[in-house]
Amino acid sequence: MSRSSPASWIAVAFCGVLSMSTAWAASNTHHASALDADSAAATQNENTLEAVASFGDDFKLVGIGVSSSGRIFASAPSGGLNSGTSLVEVDPDTGKSTPYPNIEWNQFQSDAPGKHQWIAVQALWVDADDHLWTLDKSSPKLDAAQWPPKLVEFDLSTHKVVQEYTFENTITPKDSLNDVRVDLKHGYAYLTDAANQGGLVVLNLKTCKSRLVLAGDRSSVAESGQHLMFDSRIARRKDGKILVLQSDGIALSPDRKWVYYRPLTDHNYWRIPTTSLIDESLSSKELAASKQFLGTDVMSGGIEMDDDGVLYAGDLEKRTVVALTPVEKDDEPRLESTVLVKPHPELAWADGFAVHDGYLYIADSHLNEVAFSNGYPREGRFTIFRVKLLNRG
Repeated sequence: MSRSSPASWIAVAFCGVLSMSTAWAASNTHHASALDADSAAATQNENTLEAVASFGDDFKLVGIGVSSSGRIFASAPSGGLNSGTSLVEVDPDTGKSTPYPNIEWNQFQSDAPGKHQWIAVQALWVDADDHLWTLDKSSPKLDAAQWPPKLVEFDLSTHKVVQEYTFENTITPKDSLNDVRVDLKHGYAYLTDAANQGGLVVLNLKTCKSRLVLAGDRSSVAESGQHLMFDSRIARRKDGKILVLQSDGIALSPDRKWVYYRPLTDHNYWRIPTTSLIDESLSSKELAASKQFLGTDVMSGGIEMDDDGVLYAGDLEKRTVVALTPVEKDDEPRLESTVLVKPHPELAWADGFAVHDGYLYIADSHLNEVAFSNGYPREGRFTIFRVKLLNRG
């Protein structure tokens, strides 16, 4: 079957893997945030957040994808089985949501295999062919042989599954796939691993083979001296442990030359050539040497890049969204920061992002209220916002 041809049946790939790890070398350099408060105030744009749709606590929003025609998809990896819908399509006019591709996929059945049902849909991505890629991270509570993490490609014109990919022997129950970008130019998908030693999963869409690379690399593991802070308090999990999340946000440059990525719980930003990621002849040391440090800026989960090569990130500590433009400074790549959205009382946790028709779409997941033990009250609704892109009139 051609991977561009729709099919009404599911082809599950049981992929062979090559696992690559590099030992993490601790850095003694603490990179201060590049976003100075005074200069930020001077560069704030008067861009207004528009609410597109909102959800109650039965749909804990995280991921978002928008098609070329403006169809909106949203995901909610609630973390609990039998807890309701995990993937919906949202009517942009009414805000009404419909389970996608149907209600059956969204109803967990313990006596059925995982390939026909959602467990915990974490992230979404719509590619240049208008195919929806859905990352289901599954659950460590389940048997990975029957309900493995999977990446499912849908043809939005037919609502049919084109291909389904799984990651046997690439990741373990200690890992947690977090976000995905699809590179049709080279025929690969790139995914972040937010747990364990972090890293990027590189998936060959033709052969269905995947590799975990940069695991344990300093670009994949959150710097130990930095922490996510809320009102001068370190963010902690429900069990009281300090929150540490490794490779989290990922973005793909419009020319498909670079993958941008970062751990969540530090301020560091990185990029690596796609040609390096797909070159299996490189040793782990050679691959790590090809990455580039881009400096420090806001602590963000999701990131996204528009067609002009501007990177967008949510400032989780200040309830803002910033635009980061790659530049060269002293012959080194860096990011030039501009505040796109001012501190906003209704924006709790800018998580998933998508770009469409001159707008940045933002999934506000309220994770600071539902996932941590810092005493934040549960306020507001899970909301999809949109805001005009930088320099877009």
